[in-house]
Amino acid sequence: MSAAQQAPTAADMVRDSDLALSLISRHDSTGAEAGEVRERLRRHIAALLVPAGVHADSLADSRAKDIARATVDHAQRIAEDQGSGPEAALRLLAKSVALLLRYAADGERRQAA
Repeated sequence: MSAAQQAPTAADMVRDSDLALSLISRHDSTGAEAGEVRERLRRHIAALLVPAGVHADSLADSRAKDIARATVDHAQRIAEDQGSGPEAALRLLAKSVALLLRYAADGERRQAA
């Protein structure tokens, strides 16, 4: 597999999430770069859905489990939505990646313990 085809790391995902928010703050949510970032964020969400969902489903507290599961499901819907305004989509995708990364990392830590 070439470097261009390697799966993104958590650092890559954080960088794209931060870049999305930076593009918004620069009022550049409709350019080519923003479009590429939106697509990468959608792919990041797709990659994180399973590990984040496994973590959500493993939570013992029913309220925490319900919130985490709803967050994962909402992130999936956001990734599938192509009709939102460019700025809103960029912000929602970036925030969803950040949350799913946290859930996936929490799940990994739990498994390692």
